[in-house]
Amino acid sequence: MFTLKSFVGQFKKEWVLFRAWLYVGIFLGILISIVIPYLIERYGDGFSEENQLQFAFTFLVLALGGFYSVLQFVASLRLDLRSKEIWLHSTSSIRQLIGVKIVFSLTGYTMFNILFTGIAIYSLRAAFIASFGQVLLLLVFVVAIIALFQLMLFVSILLFLAFYLQMKYFIGRFAIVLMMGAFFGCIYLWFRFTESIIYVKIFQHMGVSLSWLEQYLPKFKLPSMGIRLGTLYVVEELALTILFALLFIIATKWLEKVVLR
Repeated sequence: MFTLKSFVGQFKKEWVLFRAWLYVGIFLGILISIVIPYLIERYGDGFSEENQLQFAFTFLVLALGGFYSVLQFVASLRLDLRSKEIWLHSTSSIRQLIGVKIVFSLTGYTMFNILFTGIAIYSLRAAFIASFGQVLLLLVFVVAIIALFQLMLFVSILLFLAFYLQMKYFIGRFAIVLMMGAFFGCIYLWFRFTESIIYVKIFQHMGVSLSWLEQYLPKFKLPSMGIRLGTLYVVEELALTILFALLFIIATKWLEKVVLR
């Protein structure tokens, strides 16, 4: 039975094993987003306008941070896969153990994003007029969206990892090529599907406009710049939630069969 005590215990285990990933990521992020732009602006003799480099490098850190978080999540899974006895003799199910790993990786990634999204917003402070509350709301809004996308990516990676291990049993090392082809192929087909008329007709219903939130977000000084929020479709969001919940169940069940084989 999976209790709060066992969850905390598993989470602490992940923290002990992989906290160095978070420390290193934050250290390198600060080095890239703050130290390097400062050195370039100081010794570059007017190389760029104030804070432009800091924003560009911080944006680069945020992009690399997503990839770095994926590497940490995969490393955590591989560590347990190499010692299958950890899963086989645990009182918790494999699904629950993987769930803890996702929560840990997502928590670390969210902390990382809070820090560097804050730095990115700070570097643009001269471009907009806002109160502390508006800046805080923008920070929460951006970090929440990034975290949701990362969660969906974790579930997708889990599914394709199970697919890779299954194919590796049959075709050996060539499975990595097959898995990568299937991964990028599915991404291409997914984007084509979401842009199709069929997708719009089926899922884009019960729209809720988010434009009312714009008044609570920072206002840019240039009229041509601004934060524009679209429409949230309840049917679409509900369908995506159900889809990724099912994918998580399928992926963990598939991975369990592979591990117990």
